[in-house]
Amino acid sequence: MTELYPVIERGELRGVIGSGGDATKICSTEGACRYYLWVSKSRALDVTGLLSRRGVLEVEAERGRGFAPVKPWLASPPYVHARAVPDLDEYARTLARMVGRELRGRTVLLGFSGGKDSVAALLTLLKLQEYVSFRLRVMFIHIPFLESPRSVEFVEKLSSRLGIQVDIRSAPRRDMKSLLKWKGMPRRGYRFCTVYKAKPMREARKKDPRLVEVIGDRLIESPKRFERLSKAAASRVVLTGRKFRPTYMFTLPDIIAIVRKAGLVHPDYLDGVPRVACALCPYKALHEFENIPPLEDPGLIDLVLEKMWRRWYSWTSLEEFREQHLWRFSARDAKPLTYAKEILGRREDLEELEAGSVAEIYRRAWLEGVRAPELDDPWKAAELASRAQRAGLPVALPEDY
Repeated sequence: MTELYPVIERGELRGVIGSGGDATKICSTEGACRYYLWVSKSRALDVTGLLSRRGVLEVEAERGRGFAPVKPWLASPPYVHARAVPDLDEYARTLARMVGRELRGRTVLLGFSGGKDSVAALLTLLKLQEYVSFRLRVMFIHIPFLESPRSVEFVEKLSSRLGIQVDIRSAPRRDMKSLLKWKGMPRRGYRFCTVYKAKPMREARKKDPRLVEVIGDRLIESPKRFERLSKAAASRVVLTGRKFRPTYMFTLPDIIAIVRKAGLVHPDYLDGVPRVACALCPYKALHEFENIPPLEDPGLIDLVLEKMWRRWYSWTSLEEFREQHLWRFSARDAKPLTYAKEILGRREDLEELEAGSVAEIYRRAWLEGVRAPELDDPWKAAELASRAQRAGLPVALPEDY
């Protein structure tokens, strides 16, 4: 599952791009899509014509059946090419009228990751405080060994620039080291590290029954969130019980504009990756490992990877295990994926896509911004997305665009 980014050429929207699993898709605004499978960190091959009706790649390899669920990896809601919130101050006043009475005097807790959505949510809350008196608590939880230290540095820089206090915590180092040595790296479907992200937030909610938690999910970020939040958008609800969703209708052009204006773009985005996550997150696409941010203890990771390989992945070489970052997948899923790449890698008739080109597309959005039409009502973005979804289009455009 993926969030689509715009492909901008000479200031004009030419299409969209999204990465997930070990695949990337590039679609025109009219809906024609090409699908690429990453056979290495730097090179992907066009497999569009090889996919089954279910969007799956299946080939017979010398060592066994090759399999890659390309389209399922890349499921996405439409990209909305519009600004739902062109004026953050005006939007904050709207929020104040909607939920000011309920928030006044309470503590609002934001779980902060440093990614684009959490930065935009923080800036929205700070603007809302100009109109509603509430206590803002911002919490950042660092995952040692897996998350680059530069994420902590970014949060410290943000805290200083905005003049706010961020509660910076860290998962217990001894626990993380023991878990890594015992269980190996976090894998898809088994991210034991997320427990340490969620626990402090859960404890804070228990201590204060009046605390309001900010949920940073956005409507058009993933298919599941689109389905879940569409009903809330139809009712124009932002606060339900103790859950506050002030930014769920923001579009990607909104997020990029708000974050760029504040000068708080995480360095990961400038490296050309579409998301901020741990340096060694199993949900990253293979091309996102072309430039890994500095790690705290590379030696520990090397030991963990070698142990994993010996225990579960010795059917392939240690070099291939490392190069393909196969630790992201269970051994059961990694084997047919590896076999599929072996077959494709020998073909010379498939169009290639380079990691540098993909990184440049993602990077360009942050360096140059995204010019998009402005909507006169934030919730119209949800209507545009729903209309495009029903039509099977990857891009939602205002009617007069």
